[in-house]
Amino acid sequence: MSLPSAITYRGRTVLLKYHKLQSGYSRCPPNSLSALREILQDARAIEFDVRLLGDGTYALLHEERLEAETTGMGPVRSLTADSLKSLRLRGWDEPPALLREIVEVLRGHDSSLKVQVDLKELLPLSRRELMVLLRELEPLREAGQFTVVVSSMADWNLRTLRRLDPTLPVGFDIALHLDAPVGDAARLPVRVNAYGYLDDHPLGFHRVLPVADYLQDRLETLLRVVDPLQEVYLRKEFVLQALGEGVNPIEVVHRYGGILVDVWTFHATDPQMARELVTVLDAGADQVTTGTPATLPDLLRDLVTRQNPETGEAPVASV
Repeated sequence: MSLPSAITYRGRTVLLKYHKLQSGYSRCPPNSLSALREILQDARAIEFDVRLLGDGTYALLHEERLEAETTGMGPVRSLTADSLKSLRLRGWDEPPALLREIVEVLRGHDSSLKVQVDLKELLPLSRRELMVLLRELEPLREAGQFTVVVSSMADWNLRTLRRLDPTLPVGFDIALHLDAPVGDAARLPVRVNAYGYLDDHPLGFHRVLPVADYLQDRLETLLRVVDPLQEVYLRKEFVLQALGEGVNPIEVVHRYGGILVDVWTFHATDPQMARELVTVLDAGADQVTTGTPATLPDLLRDLVTRQNPETGEAPVASV
């Protein structure tokens, strides 16, 4: 059975981005070679995480410590590529993948594909370390069928990458600067401000402006920290909170010009997923991040059809 690559929603095509290379069938570990091979023939937009190893190469890992995802222990940077391959992904008999292995598999792919490489390092990386990343991605960037976007929450690393290669497409996740207060884990930003958002900027210390003016100012400022941007990633809870207050942050980004807006992350196991996805699609999202793309379009189609039984038409289709 083929996997969906996009949703056609009310006449508009919205890409499904395969988060951590996951299909939603749970047949392969996230961020793995087997996961890539499972989705490669059908997906049009994929995303995987990379972290720096101690020998200066990159591996597909999300967390900074090995025990979170592998049978190893300690910092990811404590290992070389060779020592990493002796480990197994937790719960699976498969070693962690190296970026160069992923690139080699992708080189055999002959269809159009967007490849988002999500750089998880938050500490500033050196020019030398980032040049290695650019060199490892060079075979994909030289091939005409791929659009390679390097993304990060760490705008400082994106700016260094751009200094090294001004032609590199980059995407910025604003969550270290402006976000919804979701979850209990300690993270940046540390302050829930006067407007009810996670934001350490002084503009939010006191509720002086209308919320629409506050959000517009913060978003427009963040859109300039790396210029130009190809993509912006917004947490769905942030988008829903802003929409509930009468502000559409997707429209704010679109007004800035030419930037794709991705909203993350939708899981089919979430009972509110379909309703939240409808809200985000109506707000104008260009792309949605999901770890369950195999089943997401059908759940969305069922909800929209129930909401519009009189039309007799299918307002949602998977592509």
